Amino acid sequence: MDRTGVVVVGSHVQGLFMRVDHFPTSDETVLGWDYKEALDGGKGSHQAIACARLGLPTHFVGRIGRDRLGDTGAKWMSEAGVDLTYLCRSEATATGCGFVMINPQGVPAITTAMGANEEFSPEDVDRAEPALRRAKLGLVTFEIPVETALHAVRRAKEWGAFTILTPGPAEPLPPDALAGLDLLVPNETEANILTGGKSDDTSDPAELARRLQQYFHLQRVVITLGEQGAFVADGKEQSMVPAFQVDVVDTPGAGDAFTAGLAFGLHAAAPLAQAARFGCLTAARAVTVRESVPGFGTLAEIREFASRRKIEFSALLGEEE
Repeated sequence: MDRTGVVVVGSHVQGLFMRVDHFPTSDETVLGWDYKEALDGGKGSHQAIACARLGLPTHFVGRIGRDRLGDTGAKWMSEAGVDLTYLCRSEATATGCGFVMINPQGVPAITTAMGANEEFSPEDVDRAEPALRRAKLGLVTFEIPVETALHAVRRAKEWGAFTILTPGPAEPLPPDALAGLDLLVPNETEANILTGGKSDDTSDPAELARRLQQYFHLQRVVITLGEQGAFVADGKEQSMVPAFQVDVVDTPGAGDAFTAGLAFGLHAAAPLAQAARFGCLTAARAVTVRESVPGFGTLAEIREFASRRKIEFSALLGEEE
């Protein structure tokens, strides 16, 4: 059977945005402005929308409430072309939401109420077996119960998909927790926390990657480094993939744009470092657009974005350099 497409197992969390001069400290009230229910969702719905907009056949497996915010999130995904056959609705719990403060540098501080995501169960994953058995990639996010996320990794691998985990928000995991995982994609903070370190530990990305490979017995790790790009460890091969330099407007959603671009490259059978390079390009486009969902470009938009900036990227799109 020819496998194709992506199944994203993860969260939807409606973003409620406000801009501030600075983030509040303990017992401080900060006046903000520009409040909006922005085009912004959780990691799972983000990655599903971003994958679908790149042209990948995409299913989303998750939970939302039977409410207005849930309707809105489902509409965003449906309009992007995401298949919602396995999207579940909670009868008792509201759709998750996140309060996002953005400082003048475009950096977010986020508090999230997970809502219906907390009810997302392993049984919900099992109901999506028909999609996972056909998918080339199983892309799993946290922001859902860790038990459910790890169950999804195991099931997707058992059913033949290449498995990818973006582990945010991270928590310490035992060494055998990621058995069956093909690719781990944390940021630096998450990479430290997963193995029991402190979130602000400073380590060379190469050392961080080796630690993750050894601790979880993994072959492949990609550590996202924000404006620096990404560090790729594929077995014993390691490489730094630099970011593309652009004028930053907003950073929420950039990591999810990167993951979708990475998934697109892997779906096209590109080597891991080459796929990460395309992920850096999709993330670069995302941070030049205000709000998350509008930043997730179609393939035509990514190509035009690169052309205008005289950015060349590899032949994974079937084009010559």
